[in-house]
Amino acid sequence: MNNSLNIITELIELVKKFENVKGQEPKDVKEFIIWLNQLLFEQYHALESSHDENDIDMELTFLLIMQSKHYKMYCKEALINTDINSPDEYSFLYHLSLVDSFRKMELIHIHLLEAPSGIEVIKRLLKKGFIEEFDDKEDKRAKRVRITDKGRQETDKLTPQMKEVYAKMAAEMTLKEKLHILSFLKRLNDYHQNNN
Repeated sequence: MNNSLNIITELIELVKKFENVKGQEPKDVKEFIIWLNQLLFEQYHALESSHDENDIDMELTFLLIMQSKHYKMYCKEALINTDINSPDEYSFLYHLSLVDSFRKMELIHIHLLEAPSGIEVIKRLLKKGFIEEFDDKEDKRAKRVRITDKGRQETDKLTPQMKEVYAKMAAEMTLKEKLHILSFLKRLNDYHQNNN
């Protein structure tokens, strides 16, 4: 009983803290729980972290880089017995399978590759007959590329292996965890896209 009274006393103090911070009473239990959850999350991570913000930024960056390396390693395993040699080749084909066509430089830009590297990927896909190029009607200087039937068949054939790669990358997280991290990663991606 003593523990229960301590918890109730602590909750009363937390409700008072909510009112001081927000300048109003909570509308309902749900609003209070959301606020409390955020408060406890921040306190927990403040206690857990002995780093300053620069260290945290460095660790976050390192872990994001490591995710890219894991992805490349998993893709290499998935593509081992196929005519696709790299994650970029698969990704180019996948994106082309979703649209009628792209200008070459549009496709390269989507993948954040340097022009020479992107052109090499396109050349390999052209050589294998997975894509074809044609003149852009709106810009005579530009060339467009589209996926061929052969390329679509190769993409469809690889879909099960790539789904396994994506499942490994998600690291057995729950749906809530995936949605949580997805929202943060979208914010990061939007920030970098708007500042490049």
